[in-house]
Formats: sequence, structure tokens, C-alpha cells
Amino acid sequence: MSAYICIPICIFLLLGIFIPFFSIKRLPIVYSALILFFIILMVLIDLYSYKAWGYRLDAGFLKYLNNPSEAYASIGNLPVFRLVIIFFICWVISIWGINRFIVRNFNLIPLNQFKWQNVLGLLFIMGIAIIPIRGGLQLAPLNQSGVYFSNNNFSNISAINASWNFMYTLNHHTDNTVNPYIYLETARANKIVDSLYHSSSVSSLKFNMPKKNVIILVWESFTEKALHIEKDGKVITPGFNQLKNEGIYFSDIFASGDRTDKGIVAVLSGYPSQPTTSIVKVPSKASKLPILSKEFKMEGYNTAFYYGGELEFANMKAYLTGGNFDKYVTVSNFRNEDKNSKWGAHDGVVGDKFLRDILLEKEPFFYVWLTLSSHEPFETPVPVTIIGDDDGSKFLNSLHYTDSIVFSLINEFKKQIWWKNTIVAIVADHGHRMPSTGKKIDDFKIPMLLIGGGLKPSIIDKTGSQTDLAATLLNELGMDYKKYDWSKNLLDSTINPWAYFSFNNGFGFINNSNKYIVFDNTGKFIIEQTGNVDSSLIFAGKAMQQLSFQSYLDK
Repeated sequence: MSAYICIPICIFLLLGIFIPFFSIKRLPIVYSALILFFIILMVLIDLYSYKAWGYRLDAGFLKYLNNPSEAYASIGNLPVFRLVIIFFICWVISIWGINRFIVRNFNLIPLNQFKWQNVLGLLFIMGIAIIPIRGGLQLAPLNQSGVYFSNNNFSNISAINASWNFMYTLNHHTDNTVNPYIYLETARANKIVDSLYHSSSVSSLKFNMPKKNVIILVWESFTEKALHIEKDGKVITPGFNQLKNEGIYFSDIFASGDRTDKGIVAVLSGYPSQPTTSIVKVPSKASKLPILSKEFKMEGYNTAFYYGGELEFANMKAYLTGGNFDKYVTVSNFRNEDKNSKWGAHDGVVGDKFLRDILLEKEPFFYVWLTLSSHEPFETPVPVTIIGDDDGSKFLNSLHYTDSIVFSLINEFKKQIWWKNTIVAIVADHGHRMPSTGKKIDDFKIPMLLIGGGLKPSIIDKTGSQTDLAATLLNELGMDYKKYDWSKNLLDSTINPWAYFSFNNGFGFINNSNKYIVFDNTGKFIIEQTGNVDSSLIFAGKAMQQLSFQSYLDK
């Protein structure tokens, strides 16, 4: 990074030999102050972005600046005032140090003497600066993997220069036209993926009533880890823990990605997430995806989508409006006094409206609700139940709050005459890094439940993905799901049980034997696994990533 910074300095010195303006003594300190401003800012943002998201700052975060209010809400739990103070202290001290020990020495450079010698010397320095800029004389130029040195992935990630990484990804953050994840010959990759999706279409269960009402509750950051822990003797999700004993509970499900915009596509379109981008960011591609609301609309269902925030965030609005829902209820549909979250309206307010509206709806209906209260900054409009000022406690408390809302809502559904003809699917949009277990795979494991008056309680322990919800619902309701070719019916007794997920430039693959790998695309090695994994597991994950990303490119 220092080589990049030195190039403009050399240019200033070179121009200063011939143009008096560029020999002004203040110019180097002004340049240094600007460079330090951005470097220190990026380093501080990087520290907190890694804490929140688990990966280093890159150009991908710029997409969230398209909606400043949502971006601000997502950092609402950061100590902003403290960070501003730290930033200015570091900036002032750095400027003083640069001025005291470096800039003053510029006066010692006799630019007007030995003019042509200085010109040649500066041109030579600029020329050889190409070597550190590209990372050396080796064939391949420098990239992130060039600093990987350890078997410990955290150590490797920590070695990446924050400001360089941002500039590098900004330079490479374009619409991909070439698949960067080619690990296998296309024919072999196709054969592997075809075998993963092979089944004889033998369903273990068929919902016995046509035109069932369908409700999908997409629960923000609902990690499976929360089901098994208590804090200060308090169960985090007592309501859901009871509900999962009353329906069909899928006990080994994994989120496809790690962000809401990826999760909503996985649930409604059965489409896997992309490692370094999201298909909803490109409306021309997202519009080509199948979406459940259209399927139910064609079957005569009344459809609606509810979210207490702004659909414009992460460009989800373009994707969802393409779903032709009859009604969209968002933050603009609530009174100002009800917008009691930094994201918009809390789950309690939205849940009340969801219930009021659905009680007036004509059957059959297809309703979707994306919750938001368990998103950072983990606020709740009611007294705290899970005590603690740390992020982990606040997160668990927000899950506890939404759990009470969902449990109350389901109990109200049970009182309705249409309950016996209704299926409610409860699934997370993605998992969460908290509470930490030290295993990345645990951050992607999520609950998934089908509950309704006509469903018998059971536990399905097959490994699957949230992308499989689409095919499971459509098949069991007797509807065509051939367009959902990245989704499989988890109630088919002949399917291959497995799950694939992706994160920021990496992927994971799990089979039903609890064998799994987590693979880093940058370092090109496995960063997490169970014991000695079979090579077929690695090839399956690589084939899924290669072909799913190619599918994204081809749309």
C-alpha cells in the first residue's frame, strides 16, 4: 500500500522541478492528511465490520450506502461517539508525526539543483515501485492469498491490509462475466450436481387438502444455537421450542447465505446465494428467478408481503415487486409513533397488523412476513428479559422478544376456523455469529418448522437447506416445482440429504453423516472440517459453487 501512496509524492516532486505551484511546502502535508484520513477511517470501519459480519472490509459494503437510513440502523449499536474521538485523535497524531519527521525533510531535497539527475531518479523510483505494487516479480500479481501464512484462518484474515483490501476489491468489484470459481470440468460438475438432486419422487407425506392457506414467517437472524441455551435460567425461545413439538420440525437445516437479501431469495425462489455478491442487486437477473408468490397467485391465492422496514434496502424491492404480491405492507404503512425501531416498525406492531389483515382475508391466501427486531442494534420496545449490555445478550433478548410475538401469533391462528386448512412455515433468513461456538458451520445452522392444524408432529433429521422449502411446499401441495431446480423436496424419502452455503468468498458443504467442510476461495484450502473428510465432499461443494455461480452469470 505504501508504494501506491508514494507514487503521487514522486509526481509532486517531479512537477515541482518545473512548476512552482507543486513546490509549495504545504502540498505534501495536505496530501498526507487526506491519505491518513481515509486510511484511518477504513481501518476503524474494518475493525467493526469484521466484528459484525465476520469478514474484512471490502467494496461490498458500498451497496448498503444506497439506503443511508438502513445503513445507519445496522450500525446503531456501535459506539459512534467513541469511534469519532478515536478517529480524530489518531488522525491528529499521525499528521503531527508525518509533519515532524517526514514532510519537513522535503526541504532537504535540492529539487532545483541537479535538475535532470532528480528527474531521472524520481522516474526510476516510480518505475521500480511497480514491483511492490504488484507484490513482487512472481508470475501472478498480489492478491489477498499472498499474505496467507498460517493454518489458522483468523491469522490469515488478520494479515490482510485493510485499506489495500478495500481498494483491491473496489477495483475488482464489477459485474462478473467470467466465473471465478471454475474448479472442475463442466461435464464433471454437472454430473456431480445432478447426482445430488437425484430422487425417485417418493413423498413420505402429502398434504391431504387442496388449496391450503400458506403463511411463511421469515425470522431475522434466527440461529439454531438459540434453541439450546439459557441465560440466567431463562430460555431464549420458549415459544418456538413448544411449537416445534407440534409440527414437522426439520432439525438439520442450513441457511444458504449470511445476509437477508440472500436469505429471502433462498426461501421464496429456492435459489442458492452467491459468495461475493447477491442476485437481488441486479434486477435484470433477479427478475428471471421463479418466486413462490407467482405460483400461488396463478392458483387463485390472495397474496401479501409484510416487512416493518424499507424494501428498498439491498434492492429487495425490485425482486419482491417482481413477485406480483397483491399487497405490500412496509414501514410507510405505519404511523410515526409505531415506527419505534431504527429499522422501522418493531415485530410487535407489524405482527398485530399482520393478524388483523389476515383475519379479513379471503381464502386461500399466501402471506409472507419478514421480521426485523432481531437485527442489529437488537432493540426491543418492551422491558429487557435477557439481561446484559453486551451484544450477545442484546441479540438473545431480541430473539426472545420476537419469539413471544410469533408464539402469540400462532396461538391466534389456532383459534381460526381455517387453521385446519393452513400451513405455517417458520424459517430464518440466515443464522448468526452469536452466540459464538468457534465453528463457522454453526453460524449457518437455522431452525425450520412446518406447523398447521392438519399436520402431525414429526422430526425430519435429513440435512437440508432453506432453499429446499420452496420445492417441499409446492410438491406437497400438488403444485409444479420444476422451475425450482436448485430446490429439493425434504419430505421425499429418496432424496440425497445435504446442504450447501456460501459466505464472503467461501463455501460450506454438509452431508447427512454430519461430515462437512468449510472452504476458503481466497486461500484455496479447507478452513474447517469434521475429521478426515472424503474427497467427494470437497468436489460436491466445489461443483455446487461453480454451477450455481454460473447460473447467476447466465441469467
